[in-house]
Amino acid sequence: MSDASLPEGLHMRPATLADVEQAVCVMNSSEIEYCGEPETTENLLRRTWSQAARKPEENARVIVTPEDEIVASVDTRNKRHIKIDVELDVLPAYRGQVELPLMRWVEERAQAHIALAPEDAQVLLGSWAYQHDTQRQQLWKDLGFELVRYFWTMKRELTQAPEQPQLAPGIRLRTFKELQKEAPQGEERLARALFAAHEEAFSDHWGYIPNIYEEWRQYHLGKEADLSLFFLAMDGEEIVAYARCADEGQQGGWVYTLGVRRAWRRQGQALALLHHAFGEFYQRGTRTIRLGVDAQSLTGATRLYECAGMQVERRSAKFEKVLRPGRNMRTLSLNQA
Repeated sequence: MSDASLPEGLHMRPATLADVEQAVCVMNSSEIEYCGEPETTENLLRRTWSQAARKPEENARVIVTPEDEIVASVDTRNKRHIKIDVELDVLPAYRGQVELPLMRWVEERAQAHIALAPEDAQVLLGSWAYQHDTQRQQLWKDLGFELVRYFWTMKRELTQAPEQPQLAPGIRLRTFKELQKEAPQGEERLARALFAAHEEAFSDHWGYIPNIYEEWRQYHLGKEADLSLFFLAMDGEEIVAYARCADEGQQGGWVYTLGVRRAWRRQGQALALLHHAFGEFYQRGTRTIRLGVDAQSLTGATRLYECAGMQVERRSAKFEKVLRPGRNMRTLSLNQA
């Protein structure tokens, strides 16, 4: 793409792993403005861009000054070529000047995904904005996106040791790391069982699109993942629920994924996992715990998190744009699951 539409002196180029530090600074600028503190870490972005399916040279662009200082970035992630999620970040001094060229690149990049999507499938772009970021929300509307959903970030501050987990009869809590050490020859079987549990648990979440096992494993169970914070609720040898957590240092502890298989719901599995995770973070000296949730969760997750003592810290709006009409292949209601 030509740089003619960019302010004088700025240039667009592919992102690389060497850009992680600068790219995170750009992302943090909006997080500090709207959240009061940075949220994205270098470790998180490096782990993301290290995935084979997320190569920044192919899926991300940065806008730089003549000194190669990054002032804006856009990153894309596709789910089976039918949904392309967009993360757009711009330093405050450059807002309103560089977004349109970046989004033109995104739509050009999306054409490759449209060609690979099932012939009858609807293909979408998706992105988001903080609730109070009216400038970004207006940008999405001007580009033809529609507001489709709200999401919350919820938080709990641990001022004292949290509640002890109350496990259902016959359920034991283990970590992936423990099971991995006990039976290293069975690690692949364990990983596939966990993947199957995840796909079942999330198949009735709004917007669900089936994952690809190899991509899922590389990100969730790769060498940089702390598998001692990947908690599994076991009924004998069967995984019935799990919580994937991470200690993000100054950003606190995160419960990135919490899932319960259908047959084991309404038995306190999720609450027990949350309390167990809180306890582990507390023992490690981490006092702030966060997670993200669909504000209109089909499975009632918001009520669970409120019962666990979590409160809404901030709200964001989800936007989507249809690039190609067709059959919507995502979960939109429990009747589809």
